[in-house]
Amino acid sequence: MKIYFNLMILLTVTAIVSSCTKKEEALTPSNIDVTYKVPQGSSAYDQTIVNYYNDYGTYLLYKFTERDAYWTPTGWKRPILNDAAGNWSGIDVAAADPSAVAAQLDLINKSFFSLYPKPFLKQFLPVKLLLCSKVDSIYTTGVFNPTYTTTKNVKKIAAFSSYDNIYINYGDATVNQMTAAEKLAFLARLNQVFFQNISERGLIKPTNEFIISADYTTSNATQAVAYGKGIVGTYISSNATSDWNAYILAMVTLSEADLNRSVVNTNASLVGILNATKDTNGIIKKRYNLVRNYFINTFQLDLQAIGNKSRGL
Repeated sequence: MKIYFNLMILLTVTAIVSSCTKKEEALTPSNIDVTYKVPQGSSAYDQTIVNYYNDYGTYLLYKFTERDAYWTPTGWKRPILNDAAGNWSGIDVAAADPSAVAAQLDLINKSFFSLYPKPFLKQFLPVKLLLCSKVDSIYTTGVFNPTYTTTKNVKKIAAFSSYDNIYINYGDATVNQMTAAEKLAFLARLNQVFFQNISERGLIKPTNEFIISADYTTSNATQAVAYGKGIVGTYISSNATSDWNAYILAMVTLSEADLNRSVVNTNASLVGILNATKDTNGIIKKRYNLVRNYFINTFQLDLQAIGNKSRGL
């Protein structure tokens, strides 16, 4: 009886702890509606947005709140002044102009949706794609003249990954003024951010075959040493996850011609990683094929085809 009684106490305590943990994980800001609904209007493009939701379960929102854009479980992620020295950081966004959404959706379809098998997008798209008229990287530069002063700077970027959403730019009049080069840069950036978002959520991890195909146990004195071991990410504090992501980045943002170009092995960019100048032992090519074939065989997705397209090929 005593054993039974103790067991019941243990089960009761466990249930209480589990209940508290679940509630804590579900916490959201009070008095904020966190539900999303499409369509958000009655324009012809709203049906396109509804179709995307029906296909992938993802909301494309051109009307959204600060909560939609900036809230995360660890806090609000508005651009902030970090310290008394005047250092800024963060991403500033604004909702798309409804008059530009049709053209923006066409740009996104050509640069993103059309490049993937539908099952892949259904499995890996985040909850929200925020259609923006502004996605600005906020950062600081400092100068000594004669004392140290800081300046807040703003840089327009095409897309950015943030918790359960991706910000996508060009939801304004500039979408109709983009040059061919800007469209290619948009394609490369949006697809890079998509895979960054996937990685941040821990959804696709390095395979065991990839992990054991390089030596991460010993440090690398230089980038050239790392290349010789098949490591293409930064040679400082390298690991399988960052390296896996670097191989993906190379494929979705660079063409095969870029990757096969001869570039000095002191160069830390991903350009030229398949050329013997950097790939001195042929290990990079083998690991590149491991990653590329994994996506082809598992998801019917050739990452390199995206990179070729991002370079106009």
